[in-house]
Amino acid sequence: PTLLAPMRFSIASLFFAIPLLRAILQHQISVRQLLLMALLGQIAFSLYFWLQYTGVQKTNASISSILVVGLIPIATAFLSQFFGEKRLNLITIAAFLLGFLGVAIIVLQQQLLISLESGFLFGALCLISNAFAFAIYSNLSKKWMQNISPLVMTGGTMTSGAIGLLLLSLLDTTNNRWSDVMKLNPIQWIALLFLAVVCSVLSYFAYNVALTRVDASRVAVYIYFEPVFTVLLGITLLGEHLDWQTVIGAGAIAGSVVMVNLMKKT
Repeated sequence: PTLLAPMRFSIASLFFAIPLLRAILQHQISVRQLLLMALLGQIAFSLYFWLQYTGVQKTNASISSILVVGLIPIATAFLSQFFGEKRLNLITIAAFLLGFLGVAIIVLQQQLLISLESGFLFGALCLISNAFAFAIYSNLSKKWMQNISPLVMTGGTMTSGAIGLLLLSLLDTTNNRWSDVMKLNPIQWIALLFLAVVCSVLSYFAYNVALTRVDASRVAVYIYFEPVFTVLLGITLLGEHLDWQTVIGAGAIAGSVVMVNLMKKT
């Protein structure tokens, strides 16, 4: 993981090199804005992925999915109150909890293992902090994109984050095996490019565009659909079976999204 993340975002940041350089050379962004994007990149990429990978290694996949996917919309909605959005009411809070429950129902199809040994508690705290790191990214991006385009914001933060991840990988002498990169086969390179282009370039840019048009809490709630699509792709590509837990969990998540959107319109 300490090699995959810097490779993924280093490749992805290349797609934003031209618009970012043009914005700098044409003085469309100030030095202060560059520094803010650099700081946000360390929070949203370097710190975010270090916390996530550490948490996954110290806990397990089920706990990680629940804490990361389940808490990001809740943390984003909570912090959004300090960035000018309306205060949460009981119905909105109930909607986010319903989405969290839907994620838990889907994820808990696998065995849930909890142990206080081997740094489990530290890993769980890393995952909780991970969710709040992305929540900070969402709210600050929305605020700062009042004067910075989504394209430049995505490029600036991702480039900064890629540099930070590269430095972290070099400091990790135990897992720092960059020579293994040359051993990747064509299928693995295609998978890496998919992560860079689809899961990084397109997804982060689309997320930032959405933040310029919709409240951060309303955008973040759609993250609840991540485990739903994961299960659907597993059924389609891997021949996995659809069971009642997935249906109920997906229904809870859909209900959460509908509730949040209806509340924002009233």
